[in-house]
Amino acid sequence: MQELINEIRKLIEYAGENGTIKNEDIDKLTIKKLESVIFDLTDNLGKKNISKSLEVLKNLVYAKEPLQKILITLYNHFKRIYLTSLAVKLNKDVISSLELKPNQTFLVNKYKAQARYFSSTELRGILQDLCDLDYQYKNGIIDLQIGLETVLCKYCG
Repeated sequence: MQELINEIRKLIEYAGENGTIKNEDIDKLTIKKLESVIFDLTDNLGKKNISKSLEVLKNLVYAKEPLQKILITLYNHFKRIYLTSLAVKLNKDVISSLELKPNQTFLVNKYKAQARYFSSTELRGILQDLCDLDYQYKNGIIDLQIGLETVLCKYCG
């Protein structure tokens, strides 16, 4: 909560007295958490915008996010999208399917929106490719950044 308060104060100081805060200001000035950036990456991937997807990944690397953490976060995110897709298809409750806490229920609409970008087959393929990438990286077969870029390119084409 303190991080949120600090970010709001930063925006208020930037805007000044009687100033207006625009979305561009928020994007420029605030520090996004990895989890929220993954939503941006997935949106771009779903819209088949490879340059923006790779730019988001590059910015994460530039911000010194560990590649292994990016891989794990991306895998977990796509797993939630896949579970959301299945829950919607089977008329199940998404909140209980994802085991969301009461303060996380706002994520349901985001996951549903992103699930519309991909077929179940594509989601299973992405999850398998991320698992394979993890195995290949741990066995020294592929560089992790190149592997992540490859997976993104494969599903943007």
